[in-house]
Amino acid sequence: MFGMPQEAAPDPSMVLMSGYLFVGLGALIAIAFTIGLVTLPIFFLVLYLVEQLARVAAEGMGGFAAKLVLIMFRGLRRSPLRTSLTYLALFVLTMVLAFIYSVLVFMDNVTKEKEANFKAIVTHRTMVPSQMPEAHYQQFKRLVLDELPPEMRPANGEKDIMSWSFVVGTTDKVNKKPDNALFLLSTEPDKILTMLDWPDDLTADEKKMIDEAVAKMEQSKQAIVMSQSKLKKLNVRVGQKIKIYGLNYPDLDFEFEIIGVLPEGKYEGLAFMNKLYLDQLIKAKPTDYSMRDKSVNLIWVRLPNKVAFERLNAMIEDPKNFPPPQIKMETASSGIGAWIEPIKDILFGLKWVMSPAMVAIMCLVIANAISIGVRERRTEMAVLKVLGFQPRHVMMLVLGEAVLVGLLAGAMSTIIAHQIIAAMGLHMGMFGAFRIPLEVLVYGPLLGVLVAVAGSVGPAMSAKSVKVAEVFAKTT
Repeated sequence: MFGMPQEAAPDPSMVLMSGYLFVGLGALIAIAFTIGLVTLPIFFLVLYLVEQLARVAAEGMGGFAAKLVLIMFRGLRRSPLRTSLTYLALFVLTMVLAFIYSVLVFMDNVTKEKEANFKAIVTHRTMVPSQMPEAHYQQFKRLVLDELPPEMRPANGEKDIMSWSFVVGTTDKVNKKPDNALFLLSTEPDKILTMLDWPDDLTADEKKMIDEAVAKMEQSKQAIVMSQSKLKKLNVRVGQKIKIYGLNYPDLDFEFEIIGVLPEGKYEGLAFMNKLYLDQLIKAKPTDYSMRDKSVNLIWVRLPNKVAFERLNAMIEDPKNFPPPQIKMETASSGIGAWIEPIKDILFGLKWVMSPAMVAIMCLVIANAISIGVRERRTEMAVLKVLGFQPRHVMMLVLGEAVLVGLLAGAMSTIIAHQIIAAMGLHMGMFGAFRIPLEVLVYGPLLGVLVAVAGSVGPAMSAKSVKVAEVFAKTT
């Protein structure tokens, strides 16, 4: 009642983000299940080919172990429904967990601080989104290049300092729907290739494509280079001139010429423009133009070490170096970490709640499927015991079948996931390329095997304890 503290209302943005996350996770599970169904024939084909290889090896080596392996393959083929259910459960599990693991690794990489040659970000101290005057950028460059001790200055001088201005516009001044919108990154063209986080696997042709676009942008202030997906959405092509009406820069009309395209999958949905063109249009406006002293959103600098960062940070903190508005500097990792702070709880839930829960559920599904198979094959197992198979051999038979399915399902799902992401060429804005780490190709099959074994231990123990007398007593 009165005087009792009330619970704080949940952050609407977090609730919305959580909703998007769970919808996305549900869609991912549905996609993984669909891919699993489509690849079922391939799985059985691979299973058949592996069986033929095992048969050839068994004929060459002989022995009891070889015969046991062949019986495992025969058991999987004789129960296609059970085998399919086990495969689908493991396929969905390993594919979904491969994506979750990849997201967690990606977030860890972009927030990991590098000891040497790391980037720092300068922003407005209190305003979000950050907006700073152009004079701050010029003063910052002077401090870095002239005031820092020589051994603490960027290795490439001014080439290692760049500013960002975010320009949002539309091709239709009346109908400002998302399909007509264009997000441009305004910066110095010659720093696009050196300061941005391009993936390590850029081909020689892709580097040449970027170099040629940069050269044209330096020659013409109105030249822009755009991603392929945005070209298609705006229904424009290279060589065409377009007019963009500023949304966050009111009363600014940009006339651009599209002179190039970004490599496929790199900075999708974005375009790059020459900073000089934006500065020119702003200077042409009256002195009271609202965005005159707010045109710089971010400043990036690459420093040789943390000592240099701390020295420069102290200079920035000194009020005499920068008039209002005050600015702050932080490492790129801490800046990005602060940006993703609201979703850290969600990432924690994915890692420590959702993933273990999925593993537990799939273990139950597998245990149920294999238990049904054991009950259906009690007579077969009793016959095996009559033929001389020991209880441990019967248990190994059930476990071995589960291991075979788990290994193939885990390998196929992670290989397919890796190839899908590689083919899509996803690039997470300025954070670099998103990809499935290569170690997942090892972890996936291992996860499939471990989950399959965990789910089949109970049914295997049940199969081990099958009593011949009771089975044949029921059949007579």
